[in-house]
Amino acid sequence: MKELLRNFVKLDNYRLYIMHGVILLLFFILIIKLFSLQIAKGEYFSQEVNGTALREVEVEASRGTIYDRFGRALAVNNTAYAVSLDPSTGVDNLNTVLLDLINVLEKNNEKIVISLPITSTLPHEFLFDGSESQEKRWKENMNLEESFTAEQCFDDLKERFDIDNSIDNVTAGKIMGLRCALYEKRYSKYIPIPVAYNISEKTLTTLREQGSSFPCAFIDNQSNREYPYGKYFSHILGYIGTITDDELNKNSNKDYSLNDNIGKDGIEKAYEDSLRGTNGSQYIEVDSSGRRITTVENEGTNPTPGNNVYLTVDAKLQQIAYDALEDALTDAQLSRLSGGDYGYSISDVFKSMIESDNIRIKNILNADDDTTQGKIKKYILNQDKSAVDNLDNARKILLKGYEQNAISASQLLIAMYEQGLITDNDKVITKLKAGVISSSTALLTKMRSQEITPQMTAMDPCTGSVVVNDVNSGAVLAAATYPSYDNNELVNSFNNEYYLRLQNDPTTPMVNRPYQEPRAPGSTFKMITAVAGLETGTISPNTTIYDKGTFKDAGKPYARCWIGSGSGSHGSVNVSHALEVSCNYFFYTLAYKMGSDSITKLNNYMRAFGLDSPTGVEIYELYNSMTDYPTHISSPEYKEYVTKQRYDNPSSSDLKWTAGDTIRTAIGQSYNNYTSSILSKYIATLANGGTRYKNHFMSKITDPNGNSTEEYKEVVENKIELKKSTLDAIYKGMYLVTTGSKGTLRHSFADYPINVAAKSGTAQESSKRSEHTIFVAFAPYESPQISISVLIPYGNNSATAPAPTVAKAVISEYMQLNTTVENRSYNTLVK
Repeated sequence: MKELLRNFVKLDNYRLYIMHGVILLLFFILIIKLFSLQIAKGEYFSQEVNGTALREVEVEASRGTIYDRFGRALAVNNTAYAVSLDPSTGVDNLNTVLLDLINVLEKNNEKIVISLPITSTLPHEFLFDGSESQEKRWKENMNLEESFTAEQCFDDLKERFDIDNSIDNVTAGKIMGLRCALYEKRYSKYIPIPVAYNISEKTLTTLREQGSSFPCAFIDNQSNREYPYGKYFSHILGYIGTITDDELNKNSNKDYSLNDNIGKDGIEKAYEDSLRGTNGSQYIEVDSSGRRITTVENEGTNPTPGNNVYLTVDAKLQQIAYDALEDALTDAQLSRLSGGDYGYSISDVFKSMIESDNIRIKNILNADDDTTQGKIKKYILNQDKSAVDNLDNARKILLKGYEQNAISASQLLIAMYEQGLITDNDKVITKLKAGVISSSTALLTKMRSQEITPQMTAMDPCTGSVVVNDVNSGAVLAAATYPSYDNNELVNSFNNEYYLRLQNDPTTPMVNRPYQEPRAPGSTFKMITAVAGLETGTISPNTTIYDKGTFKDAGKPYARCWIGSGSGSHGSVNVSHALEVSCNYFFYTLAYKMGSDSITKLNNYMRAFGLDSPTGVEIYELYNSMTDYPTHISSPEYKEYVTKQRYDNPSSSDLKWTAGDTIRTAIGQSYNNYTSSILSKYIATLANGGTRYKNHFMSKITDPNGNSTEEYKEVVENKIELKKSTLDAIYKGMYLVTTGSKGTLRHSFADYPINVAAKSGTAQESSKRSEHTIFVAFAPYESPQISISVLIPYGNNSATAPAPTVAKAVISEYMQLNTTVENRSYNTLVK
């Protein structure tokens, strides 16, 4: 019993010890908490009591730089003085203050980066990119009815922001753009709103001297994304923009917020994770209404810049390719104005510019009465007063007025001048007004100087693409598309009106043609047919076939050699000479002689050379979205698929693959359609002897200090085993194309200092328009370094040779012909 009592006392003592320990621990925690509340955060809670508080806000990290292969900066961040609005500052007569600020900025030619997503001129239209989610989100943020039209939104906001009716709509729209930006920040008033980046010294001085007149505006340093090469690299680089709800959901695990930027397209999108840095933070003091008081120094975390991405492209080569394309298209259009096949008139050009809205109807309808545009407007409204609210109808009236000579070509040119689309630097408009020169002369002068570009005329040919590859690595050295757009207009603050014009442009400048525009390759395909014939033993390099002009063995409709359309013949030719003169009959016969499984043999080599798959580049390609297609090459499967897509109940004969399909496939027609990038990749594979490399833009990635974190390793997709005799015969044929006595490009390459192996092609898509012109080549012939493809839709022209002309300019730049070699800092990016 005594032992039991002692154990109980002992246990009770343990419990007391534990209780005392817990009490001491709680007391210690209380002391720590009191210290935190009264000493460490005493000032903070004192501010809370006095109506102020600290808020943690993100500091955006600097995005990584994108460079070309020689270290030229293609996408950069520039920090400069900017004008921002402080949403937390209460201002009397806010509309007047904002209008005064707008006037100062516009007077000094500053670009205001905030705009209302509704056109200010009648008829009002939304300026979103066609995305319903964007429009819906904006209306929600602005507390507007989801069903509201653009006009209803404009009127509602104008009334809500108490904008005087005496102010014209254009000015009202500018004020409302800033008011809307302030309104959207009503729950985070401590976040500034940039209005204009990289302001001039004159603007800086004016705003500092008159600071009291603009209590809601302040000057600070802002970083903005810039693309120094603009239109030349838009399709490769893409651009960044504010993250959308959909993008936020897709990247929910990557710590994005609604105020963050994200890569929208191109390399900016493909390497978003590398280019994006890690945001930092800072603390600001705000009052009870959320208005910013001050920034707390030495608090928060510093942002970490993003990594830098080095590309394989050569910026100078890219520029040359683009400019050469535009020059060739200009020459081709001017040639067609001189007559010939598929020629057109001066009148046709003006009608096309009206229809494509490159003589801008909305500007005309909102012009002052005392201008030339005002006189055109008067004519339109005399025909139909309601046309002011119907742009399509107004455009039709203008077109009809021009056709009936009620509106002159001179008036249209002067209207373009008043719209700022062309200048009078050459005094052409002055001479036109004085009657010294005709409207035809004025138009031709502006076309030659490229103030009126092929894109603006929208006449054939007005588009094209060029791709250049390193044949020994798959690196893309250039990938130019014409026309293009300026991605600087879509970054920092999205230019909605500019984007809408791009979307409505009939020349589709947003399309990345090297990777998204397939066309029939025509005779540039014939080397694959030659490979199939030689490798299967159907022919030898010395086998000759006599050109009879019309090939009848495959049935009707009979296939003809291009020279046989007259009374000529190529005579007996072997495979090399058949390539030299581009003899269709030879390749018809070769495909037919390969037997009943001829198309299978052709398809095998088409796949081997990569015609059935994307090139592999990091940016979007058309094939990436064609996942429903069983194949992408001219084949029985492809014919069946597209026939069923086109017709509801195709017959068995419609679906059946015929010998006629095979022989036409053999010359690059039938169901063959490939992008210029795929053609260049195929030529690169041929030039290096059969190694098919995955194409790529990225060369390496470095951290902000220049240390390499990733380097591209070449990827071999396929190794085609080809006999030396096969390669020799085909190389010889391609070389004879540019040097042979009967070579189809002998005149284009006469006296050219670089030996080039090439092949040209044409393909008819519409009987009402000229053929597409295609060109492929590798150079130098003796030791190939680059492959090149040029594709100009509807560009075949007997008077000019646009595609070879473009190719020569590109090859000359690559080989540094007739140029001063640039002092380039080589980054060991491409061998």
